[in-house]
Amino acid sequence: MTTVRATHLGSYFSQRHRIADAAHVVSKAQTQIASGKRILRPADDPSSMSRVLELKAALRMRQQERRNADDGQMWVNLADSKLQGAVEQIQRARELAVRAGSTVGDTERVAIAAEVASVRDGLVAIANTRHQGRGLFAGFATGHAVQQTGTVWGYQGDTGRVERRIGESEVVAVNVSADTVFGFAAGRDTFTMLDDLEAAILAGDVTPVNAALADMDQALKHVVTSLAALGATGNRIELGVDRIQESTGTLQSQLGTLEDVDLAEAIMHLQLGQTQYEAALAAFSRTSQASLLDFLR
Repeated sequence: MTTVRATHLGSYFSQRHRIADAAHVVSKAQTQIASGKRILRPADDPSSMSRVLELKAALRMRQQERRNADDGQMWVNLADSKLQGAVEQIQRARELAVRAGSTVGDTERVAIAAEVASVRDGLVAIANTRHQGRGLFAGFATGHAVQQTGTVWGYQGDTGRVERRIGESEVVAVNVSADTVFGFAAGRDTFTMLDDLEAAILAGDVTPVNAALADMDQALKHVVTSLAALGATGNRIELGVDRIQESTGTLQSQLGTLEDVDLAEAIMHLQLGQTQYEAALAAFSRTSQASLLDFLR
């Protein structure tokens, strides 16, 4: 009697085990189809999962590099736009100097001098532009890039390089400083040049007014040189973005090969699992009652 009961118990639990196995196959296949992923947990494929984790880490790095590149491009684009405006302002100051170098009346001379002062103030506003809470042309300094103390103009920023990493081994500086843009580093700044031009115009002294043309050309050269540096940085960022996109595509393809489920295979497993599950249920239903009666005898 004990042997019979043990046999029935063994058969009972064996069938329950087959039902559980078939249900697991069905559940796994359903989850794979729904998620589109072949690997649902590390135990499904430990070696592949290790590679998947490596690829995902590399993808996160590419994504961060792309964010860095986008932010760097914003710095470059804003600085470029502001310096294009500075070019126009300095060119206007040169036109005013040419006009003032001719014979003009007192009223016109005063008006020309006032516009020169307006150009200077506009350039000061450009120099002190802020972006993301910091001076666009001030390096890492928190205050204004350019300031006048008494009659002396000075650069108040520092030489800090605002850098962005756009590749595993590529870091670009996305800023230029007012120190170089407006001539402080060269020993004679644009704002002092404009102050001198304004004073010469008001004094009606043609000689220094005409000499100021060379100053305006030098001021323009400083800005154009900085624009060229920004353009080169922008090109590097664009090339970096291309590399990031190419690398991202490759990593996503490799990740898909490891992770993505073969839909046809998953459907086949689902159908097979459902068939086994239904068969196991049917077998269990036929035998469970008889087995229970035999066990109770």
